[in-house]
Amino acid sequence: MMKRLPIGISDFEEIVKNDYYFVDTTRMIGDIYRDGAKIILLTRPRRFGKTLNMSMLSYFFDNRKKTSQLFEGLDVSGDTETMKALNGYPTLFISFKDVNNNNWQTTSDKLKSLIADLFNQYKDAFKTLLEDAYEHQYYTDILNGNASDADYQRGFFKLTEYLYKTYNQPVMLIIDEYDVPIQSGWSHGYYAEVIDFMRGLLSGALKDNSFLFKGILTGIYRVAKESIFSGLNNLIVYTVLDRDYSTYFGFTETEVEGLFNAFDVNAEDRENIKRWYNGYNFGGNIVYNPWSLLNYLKFKELQPYWINTSSNNLIIEQIEKNMLGDETFRASVEELIGGNKIEKRIDDASALRELDDDPDSIWTLFLFSGYLKVENKHFKQQTEEYLYDCSVPNTEVLRFYKKTVINWLQKPARNILYDLTNPLITGDGEQFCEKLKKYVMNTLSYYDLKGEPENTYHMILLGMFAHLTGGYWILSNRESGKGRFDILLKAKNKADYSAVIEIKAKGTQEAADDGMRQIEDKAYVQELISEGYTRILKVSLAVSGKDIEARVEKS
Repeated sequence: MMKRLPIGISDFEEIVKNDYYFVDTTRMIGDIYRDGAKIILLTRPRRFGKTLNMSMLSYFFDNRKKTSQLFEGLDVSGDTETMKALNGYPTLFISFKDVNNNNWQTTSDKLKSLIADLFNQYKDAFKTLLEDAYEHQYYTDILNGNASDADYQRGFFKLTEYLYKTYNQPVMLIIDEYDVPIQSGWSHGYYAEVIDFMRGLLSGALKDNSFLFKGILTGIYRVAKESIFSGLNNLIVYTVLDRDYSTYFGFTETEVEGLFNAFDVNAEDRENIKRWYNGYNFGGNIVYNPWSLLNYLKFKELQPYWINTSSNNLIIEQIEKNMLGDETFRASVEELIGGNKIEKRIDDASALRELDDDPDSIWTLFLFSGYLKVENKHFKQQTEEYLYDCSVPNTEVLRFYKKTVINWLQKPARNILYDLTNPLITGDGEQFCEKLKKYVMNTLSYYDLKGEPENTYHMILLGMFAHLTGGYWILSNRESGKGRFDILLKAKNKADYSAVIEIKAKGTQEAADDGMRQIEDKAYVQELISEGYTRILKVSLAVSGKDIEARVEKS
């Protein structure tokens, strides 16, 4: 009988006890145990298994638990050195993954509530310590919500002190998704408040804390220059660029092969899954998106499961903002959507607040959030720095870029688009061209069209045509005849007009004529004719800035 799929379950004990399918990552426990760093930050995209792995660490090390049965037969059970530490350390485990509110008051209340919950777990164990009047008052104030912000910020440190004194053992502190409140603060306007609180909470617990055995944190990225981790000389950060821990988040190709065999996935579906959900590069290892893969195995449909559930508002904000004002960014996105690589500097210490000032920091955010993959790190002599070739990891993420850009293109003049494209689908190519000229002149005044005009107009037209998908297939840069057309509107009803559009970079009539000759010479419409289409428009647009010349013919 097939095992159940653990979709949305991030509690290690629940998965093992209820016999869900578990991809064994328990070797990570030994790596953590032997790591020379006292403080470890592991950054990975959302829903790549961070919370489950932190839960696994908690069940292994927590001295209040007896969990040897949970690890029987798993990889860590063969690690004699690490097994000696089983249930050997007082352990604090907290996850901030749900602290994503739109105002500071609610966020502050939720953070304090989570801290109070940790205190409440140990109130019986600390009875002797709490006989001290000061400690008793402090503890009671935390539990009752009467403590000051400063007292809550000392919370993690005080708990490690209490645990050390109670058990005479250093403490394992595990903090999952530490940066979720910080990202929410950035997006919703309370960044300064949340940074101030989290700095006090985390640096107090992690910096020069003699009660600590290890501090393990996860997040999307390293919030570095806000000084949250300043002065932590014993901190090591492992990102998607590093080989260490690279196979423990997401599914490796070997692990996916095991899943395919366990769930009888045929060869064709395996190829589709690979195209849609594979392609991440973590420390040189090819990794599948675990959330999307598990959902596909359950629902058997190729859908953007991770994109639809991941918190991608910050990514969308950055795309929409930078598409408008940054020609270099716009060109890079167009390259990515075209399936090409872009060369970028990746700085794992970049900060959220730099997004407005440092044009490179957005690519670091995209990479660490799961919207880019990197390969081929190389040293550029001219600027004396290392650069990476970046690209879109897979079909799921590519669809996100296309949808986001098309939605952005439609926003300023959504109603105009219907009026503008209507002549094209009724066969009046000349009127379409006239309307397009007016649209560019009057509506696109905020575009900087000085860049590569072919790419820019290509994206503008794709955005205009997006609403036609009910009656048309909208194809871009596809092979047809003897070459690649720019855009094809292919009617789903062969009685309707279809259109082939070629875009040339010079805004002259001569260039428009050259484009029409290319449509003819390369036989772009031949495939339509062979499929029985009889109403075909051929449109050649020659563009330069806001200047457009056109030539239109019917087949």
